Amino acid sequence: MAHVEIDQERGDIVITSEWRERELCKAVPGARWDNDARRWRMPLSWAACIAARGVFGPGLAVGPLLAEWSRVEYDGRVAPALALREARDIQPIDPYPAKLYPFQRAGAAFLTAASSALLADEMGLGKTAQTIVALGALHAWPTLVVCPNSVKRTWVSELLTWAPGVEAVVVGGGAAARKKQIAAFCTLLDEGRDAVLIVNWEALRLHSRLSGYGSIRLSDDEKTDRELNLIGWASVIADEAHRAKQPQAKQTRALWAVGKNARHRFALTGTPIANSPEDLWAIMRFVSPDEWPSKTRFIDRYCILSWNAFGGMDVTGLRSETRGELFRFLDPRFIRRPKSAVLTELPEKTYVRRHVELTPKQRKSYDDLRDHLLTMLDEGALVASHPLQRLTRLIQFASAHATLDEGGNLSLAEPSATLDDLELVVEEMGGRAVVIAAESRQLIELAALRLQKSGVSHGLITGAVAPADRQVTIDRFQAGDLQVVLLTMGAGGEGITLTAADTIVFLQRSFSSVKNVQTEDRIHRIGQREAVTVIDIVAVDTVQERVLDVMLQKGARLEEVARDAETLRTWLV
Repeated sequence: MAHVEIDQERGDIVITSEWRERELCKAVPGARWDNDARRWRMPLSWAACIAARGVFGPGLAVGPLLAEWSRVEYDGRVAPALALREARDIQPIDPYPAKLYPFQRAGAAFLTAASSALLADEMGLGKTAQTIVALGALHAWPTLVVCPNSVKRTWVSELLTWAPGVEAVVVGGGAAARKKQIAAFCTLLDEGRDAVLIVNWEALRLHSRLSGYGSIRLSDDEKTDRELNLIGWASVIADEAHRAKQPQAKQTRALWAVGKNARHRFALTGTPIANSPEDLWAIMRFVSPDEWPSKTRFIDRYCILSWNAFGGMDVTGLRSETRGELFRFLDPRFIRRPKSAVLTELPEKTYVRRHVELTPKQRKSYDDLRDHLLTMLDEGALVASHPLQRLTRLIQFASAHATLDEGGNLSLAEPSATLDDLELVVEEMGGRAVVIAAESRQLIELAALRLQKSGVSHGLITGAVAPADRQVTIDRFQAGDLQVVLLTMGAGGEGITLTAADTIVFLQRSFSSVKNVQTEDRIHRIGQREAVTVIDIVAVDTVQERVLDVMLQKGARLEEVARDAETLRTWLV
């Protein structure tokens, strides 16, 4: 019979077992063989305790030290977090003020009780406000916020509202400017000030060492502490944390490294699962490293694997026999409320598809590429022999025609059946505000030219527009000075509010369900009072139809972990 107990000298859990139980030991996520001690060891964590009980069953013997640690952990963190996870409200007492929505007060209290957690509320429910209030309750300063460039200003504004006495320093510009800003932040800390440093995802890895992962070899430079690793963070926040779902990515491993020694780690994203439950691991590895030590063991124990068309294995769901075990240690660090449950006054989204027939010129180019991998443009032949290149070109020709420059570079051009229909949509709006979205910047710019010729007031949010100018466009749109905002899903899909519109039109969808949902929720969020309409302009008999089908499949995989329907049923009782 296996026996588990805390090793007081090492601070981990020792598994004493018989040789015939070695395969069971291997099945515990995080368990490793200590050759010197001739015993199995695993991290001292709630997840390890749950997994060990699940693997060995009721016959597992628990030593007195571990039994006492488990009781304290359950009473002090797990039970309070689980109770608040289901709470609709808590009393508006300091530091959970009345000006928060009731569900936001409960969410902030959950984060406080959980200590480190994933806040996965649907987009538009005020995750930033809840997190700042929780940081204040924990007095978790200094804080590092890692976020997209587009929401740095949002964090500064929200800090002024919810933590007015806390200094905010934004990191941006060139390398010298960024180092100077970090040095200024350190000066604030030396003066005893409570402060928050805000850095964008792309810059994070330039100022932090990297954590290892798997067989990835780290250079001496990547192992060396940098500016952000030398600060004693009380808390680290990963905003839009789905950007850290790939453990191989340097920005993910920089996040792990900078958050390793923080007392509190909070991940914020409305889309924790983009493709499969596998996406959850890297995010939770940041939130609670000891509870999520091994991706391979996590997948082996909790995930369903299926062969894909390329001979590899994909995670397609959760194993029914261990699903409950996973949720027993995930739920005390995971909270998600759908908008339909907590904002009953927020109207539902209505989806509308408008089908268009490609113009003859588009159809010929599209069909030639689809069937023959080659099409003739006015400037010469366009070849797309690689499958990914072919898919990209088909998406482009489903939206507009194209031209080639002297260097063979392709640019979208007229005619465009999609833009023909867009003009009709804008006309039908009768002057009411509308948001127009697409993956392609060229398509957005073509649409802007159409609106300019029609005399429709509009602004752009794309990668070519400076952040300050984007904010001016947002402010003017929200004030009613612009009828239309046109945005690319990369530049405008995160962290901005465009609730002056109740209609969003997609000229193209992304294969990323994260991008699709995030872009929709620029208008479907707190502050929206009107029924929301999501319009997709879809070219008939093109790859655009397949993109929408894939989006629906990915949404089902998110629901398996997020359990929005289950939450909604609970709240409506």
